[in-house]
Amino acid sequence: MRYEAERQFATLTEAFAFTLDRYAIRPGPERHWLQRESGLVIPREMPPYLFRGECGDFPTTTSTAGRAASYLHSGGKSLTRDDQNILRRLVPIIANRFVAADYELDEHAAWGLLQHYGMPTPMIDFTGDLSVAFSFAVGEVADIGRVAALPLNVAKGSGLLVDLHDHKWAHRAQQQAAFALVAPTYLLDLKSPAARAPMQLEWFEFPVTDADRAYFASKQRKLLNISDDPSAGFLRFHLTEYVEANGKFSPDLTEWLLERVPMAPRCFLVDRFEGTEAVVYYRGYDALSRFDPSVEKESSRRYWSAGCTDGSFDRMTTWTWPPAGSIAADPRTYHPDLYTNQAGLVAADSTT
Repeated sequence: MRYEAERQFATLTEAFAFTLDRYAIRPGPERHWLQRESGLVIPREMPPYLFRGECGDFPTTTSTAGRAASYLHSGGKSLTRDDQNILRRLVPIIANRFVAADYELDEHAAWGLLQHYGMPTPMIDFTGDLSVAFSFAVGEVADIGRVAALPLNVAKGSGLLVDLHDHKWAHRAQQQAAFALVAPTYLLDLKSPAARAPMQLEWFEFPVTDADRAYFASKQRKLLNISDDPSAGFLRFHLTEYVEANGKFSPDLTEWLLERVPMAPRCFLVDRFEGTEAVVYYRGYDALSRFDPSVEKESSRRYWSAGCTDGSFDRMTTWTWPPAGSIAADPRTYHPDLYTNQAGLVAADSTT
């Protein structure tokens, strides 16, 4: 059955006013009791509905892992079957790295981090903030915007909901007031009647104008910005580690990764030393004096691609910890010695 929205609006303004009143303001926040790791149970106000924004006339809504477009290059070329299989094996391996003791995430929180920084997972994104949903609903060049409303109590009752709103490590998920559904077989498509009826999920549709895009542009840039994101360099760093241990990717898979994974350094403030161990606090690349995204992208291409012979670990042979109080970055993810631009910080594309 073809997708049809529950309501169609003449303008984005009308759609926003309707959903704000009916699903955000009038029901009011709900109090939920959450148990922390310490054992304390604390109250927390939660939105009565979760929202999802989409820009474009997409007939289906599936997880990124189940979406054919997830495996396309920006030019429309698909990854080979072998590369897709490598990627499907790679995702749980990298996710498991975030379950390790230095991150201590559970499986779903690890997937949530990967989801927000470019890797396909079984998750479908939602947010507790209506304005975030609308900013994504106008974020592309398409002239159709859609927003879905999902009752929080139904989502929680399904056992499929993952709360990423206060994610321990993923700054972008925090910024986006993120939640996600981990999609089982019967929820492969959130526009299908089989998913919409039991989830009480409603879709709203409206035209998107250039003025709408301009209005939400600054908010979307903030939601996707990596310059002040202390988590943005994690995925690039661990992919580099993976290649060091397991070998390089094909040139095509490398380009696919370079289009999606933020080309940020793993940047940190060295706080102090406890014996031989350094205690660090992660920072965005805006803490560095210089940053050139084109050089960083080319460096990762050379490290990851089987079409190149460079090895990343060579940069570790002479590296030593700087003194406490210093801002530093892992040298495999930061290459200021290769920069030709001496003018200072260069802003990176917020989506790559």
